[in-house]
Amino acid sequence: MKKILTLMIAVIAISFTSCEENENEVFDNVNGQTLAFFGNSASSLQVVVDGTGTLDVQIGVTTVSSSERTVVVSLDEEASTANTENYTISNYNVTIPANEYFGTLTIEGVDNSVEIAAETIVLNLESVSGGIVDEAQHVVSVFQICPVEETLFTGSYLITQTTPFVDGPSLSDGTVVELTADGLNRTFDTFNYPNYCSTTNSFTFTLVCNEIFVPTQDSNCVCNSGAGWFSAAATPGTYDISDDTSFELTFTDDTESDCSSPAQTTYLFTKQ
Repeated sequence: MKKILTLMIAVIAISFTSCEENENEVFDNVNGQTLAFFGNSASSLQVVVDGTGTLDVQIGVTTVSSSERTVVVSLDEEASTANTENYTISNYNVTIPANEYFGTLTIEGVDNSVEIAAETIVLNLESVSGGIVDEAQHVVSVFQICPVEETLFTGSYLITQTTPFVDGPSLSDGTVVELTADGLNRTFDTFNYPNYCSTTNSFTFTLVCNEIFVPTQDSNCVCNSGAGWFSAAATPGTYDISDDTSFELTFTDDTESDCSSPAQTTYLFTKQ
């Protein structure tokens, strides 16, 4: 049966409580309970081929203090897959300066045996001065990169889907999009399943040593949940650093089988 894609609609349920109950629900960022947390759930340590790379992982707390505090971080050795010869964490004790909410954990990468395919460093929070820690982990993807000038693979490109449609095109097939650069990342705005949805969404891919990697990202046009809809291809597209007039971008479509089975989708980008 032909699948029907629908936009996810967030429904906010409002419950009414007494004034007395509401008065007790006051957030106190000075005298309240301190919770330490990672600024986000994932990040990337990009290591230049035969070179190095650096990543700062942000760690925050929910309260402010007139004195500095220490957050203790640990490495989940069992869950991590990255070879320790390729990175160094010199200090697992992160300082939150006085009157601040955030500190940073620095990871230094070096290309001893880093591969293009990402390996992971999995981090946990162990303790924080005078408070508790969030149990959520932070996953760092470690992979090799090759420098690309930010002027390359940017500007106006016509995108054309070259693989069969799955209930229509996956992106804005047959339209011109504008690629912008942020390091090795390239981002453009597109419709997701334009036959059904008319709100644009950003799409990002990364140039990784002649291969085009698509990080896991969400769709805004789905059947149930758009989380992790697009992801890396089984066989990634490639690029030629000496010629950015055209290239092919391949990704896994509907990775979590939200509407149907995952599909390998390819778009041809032609510079205008």
